[in-house]
Amino acid sequence: MGLTDSGNMMGAFHFVRAANKAGIKPIVGAELNVCRDHADRSKKDDGYPIVLLAKNREGYHRLAKLSSLAYTDGFYYVPRIDREQLLAYKEDLVVTTGGLFSEVPSLLLNVGDRQAEEAFLWWKAEFGENFYAELNRHGLEEEKVVNDFLLEHVRKARCALYRGQQQLLHHPQGGRCP
Repeated sequence: MGLTDSGNMMGAFHFVRAANKAGIKPIVGAELNVCRDHADRSKKDDGYPIVLLAKNREGYHRLAKLSSLAYTDGFYYVPRIDREQLLAYKEDLVVTTGGLFSEVPSLLLNVGDRQAEEAFLWWKAEFGENFYAELNRHGLEEEKVVNDFLLEHVRKARCALYRGQQQLLHHPQGGRCP
């Protein structure tokens, strides 16, 4: 079972402790915004939310470093990193295509097939076997378009896929969600 916080890793400690207590292997991750240039504040660029998962303890530390960099070096409207930073810390991390607002799905739905394919192939080239296509089924028409595209490209590029299920949990008092 995995948990990815958005923009940070604040839930990781409690999640790992609870998962271990229940005999479940925890997978820790974060959804970080990846922009063109984290240092450029001349225009608003939130980037795309990209799901990153730690493969092991070292990956966890690299993910924590990236999350910290997003706040300390890249914060401009939102915490963000760029591809260069991500590549510097990519060892022991898994990257996914993410949900509808991530780079590949967003380009497919809003720009074009060619741009989405270029992005897909870049992620595959940079992360190799640590790149996964994420299929989502929440009943949205856009997801069918994205899933069909991903399935076609997974076959061509011979990369792995998994089924994601985004659940946004919020407790008004900042406590545990029921």
